[in-house]
Amino acid sequence: MTKSTTQVVNDLLTRRDAVLQQLAEMAVTSPGGLPNTSGTGDHIDHVGLRQSLYAELNEIDSLLARMEGPRESISQGRLT
Repeated sequence: MTKSTTQVVNDLLTRRDAVLQQLAEMAVTSPGGLPNTSGTGDHIDHVGLRQSLYAELNEIDSLLARMEGPRESISQGRLT
């Protein structure tokens, strides 16, 4: 069963809100808000998590813009 365009847009907006919320909640004590750590048996890529959320946000915005289609704008004024 395929989803309608409206359903797809709503799903993307829901995911974008979730990613924005996760980024907003990052603090120096939460995953993504700390520097990377590595040690014997432990390696936590906080920077990678944060970067992947920003990349996902960028991709979602790109998909939403693509679904809107091309836009035309007209401006008036003079070039100097």
